[in-house]
Amino acid sequence: MSPTPRFSLRAAVTDSVSTGRRDEPPAAIEPEPAPGPSEPPAKRATRGMSGTKRPASREGARGITVWVEPEVYRMIKLIGLDADMTTQDVMMEAINDLLAKRGKGRITKTR
Repeated sequence: MSPTPRFSLRAAVTDSVSTGRRDEPPAAIEPEPAPGPSEPPAKRATRGMSGTKRPASREGARGITVWVEPEVYRMIKLIGLDADMTTQDVMMEAINDLLAKRGKGRITKTR
């Protein structure tokens, strides 16, 4: 009989489910044809600096970057794992709590 594998916090925080990464390489993507001059600007896809199309859930949204110590990052990931939440959901809950605490109301769920 083989021994039961030990729980690894590193594996739990860096696995493909937590990070959203897949082990297999992404499939080749066909380039989109350039929009013609007759197409109105509102119909064109919004593209970031990297040239990739934004997901619909991020349209009109702004990003916020916060740098934290590795221990804080792990705690946030563990909170998400315990509550079956993404890091996005954990951080949105934290922002909602801060806004409510400061009397600025609450925001709706973004996705």
